[in-house]
Amino acid sequence: MTPEKHTDDKDGFDERLAKARAETGMDESKTDGATRDHSLSHGYRMGLEFVSAVAVGAFIGYWLDRWFDTAPLFLIVLLLTGTVAGIRNLMRLLKPIDETSPVKDMDSDQNDDQDDDTSP
Repeated sequence: MTPEKHTDDKDGFDERLAKARAETGMDESKTDGATRDHSLSHGYRMGLEFVSAVAVGAFIGYWLDRWFDTAPLFLIVLLLTGTVAGIRNLMRLLKPIDETSPVKDMDSDQNDDQDDDTSP
């Protein structure tokens, strides 16, 4: 019993891979460099906004603790507040991405139904 030799050569694999990438939208030759740069800058912005919100909350909390001579009370409260603000900033930044997706959320479906009822 000898193993069967594959009749597909490297060129056949490359052709099938290119076809699959084109069908799924992963074709690197058609990907615009500006799109990649925009995605990267969007990711950096999201990270920077989250970290800065947490850092500002922690700094103000630390400063208030030193001023009022309270232990870590304001630091903890404003650190948590900064974290919540950072998460809200991320949600605000991600909302335009969600609106371009083909899947609609429940609220937009309800608004569409209300608009249809009021039209003549």
